[in-house]
Amino acid sequence: MKGKEMKKNLLVIISLVVVMSAVMVVPVVAAETGTSTITGNPGAAIAITVTGSGISNWALVAGQTNTDTSSVGLTVSSNKVGWTVSVKDAMDPDTTPAPKTTGTAGRMTEWTESSSTWGASSLAAAMHVTGATVDTKTTGGVERTLTGSDQTIETGLAEVSSQSMGITIGQTVAYTDPILPSGKVYRIIVTFTGAVA
Repeated sequence: MKGKEMKKNLLVIISLVVVMSAVMVVPVVAAETGTSTITGNPGAAIAITVTGSGISNWALVAGQTNTDTSSVGLTVSSNKVGWTVSVKDAMDPDTTPAPKTTGTAGRMTEWTESSSTWGASSLAAAMHVTGATVDTKTTGGVERTLTGSDQTIETGLAEVSSQSMGITIGQTVAYTDPILPSGKVYRIIVTFTGAVA
């Protein structure tokens, strides 16, 4: 019987080894993955900031063109070559009680400071605005006569980020332009507009 028992024990041991081997072999399952493709392209954009304090109490001299090259500047950021900056006299339509006097576009016009109202007198000559040329970045340098319509003073030759440029303001004063009484000044608000095509 010993031989039979031994065979039986051997069969039991072999069966146990086979069962244990089957239990120990755990199938490896790969983690499932997925993908997502993301594409994009920014749209053309421009941001402009008019810098400087403007020109207050400009000591205009009769009989000549008065020029200021340091009081007004411009900073431009754009991701599109061909961007432009233009200027115009928007005629201050939001001024209360009334906008700038009709027929005075581009010209410094009488302003009563105490009542914030426009008057009838204007300087005879329209203001001139010139943008600076920045090598490889902009084409400026063209003097534009201010009107009620956009006049381009800068055109971008490259993408720019916080590109600073000077602005030259010119105002011719004739001997026939009247001196205004105390409390009144000649005034104009120049509107700068950035655009991308």
